[in-house]
Parts: sequence; C-alpha cells; structure tokens
Amino acid sequence: MENVPVENHADLRAAAFVPMRDVVQAHRTMERALAWFFAQMPPLAPEDLIAQDEFSYDLIVPYRDGLYLSYSTS
Repeated sequence: MENVPVENHADLRAAAFVPMRDVVQAHRTMERALAWFFAQMPPLAPEDLIAQDEFSYDLIVPYRDGLYLSYSTS
C-alpha cells in the first residue's frame, strides 16, 4: 500500500518537516491516525472537524510548536 502524500504548506525546514512527514504518511486510515494521536505523550486531540461538503471533511489536529495537522477525509 502506498504512503499518503504529505504537503508542507507551512514551508517548514526539512529538519522539522521530514520527521513529521515520515510518521504522518503512514496514516492511510483515520483509525491509524487516531491510534497515533492517542499514543503521543501527551495525547493529541482533534480540535475541529470542518465539513467541506456532504461527503468530505477536514480534521484539524494541534501538533506541536504552534503547528497543526490537517487531514482531508471523505
């Protein structure tokens, strides 16, 4: 199974982006992402779920250092 594409919209330096990308690209399902959120110390908690249309949502998760992860789901 292919990795999920991860985009660097925050224009982070490679030292900050690559470790995060290496973890997040394995989140092929929301189940995997949620398991990873709750395994962090302290656990990460989704902050918002934004409806894009009747089938698509963006899940917003505070990460660290003021950064957020955004997962597009459908």
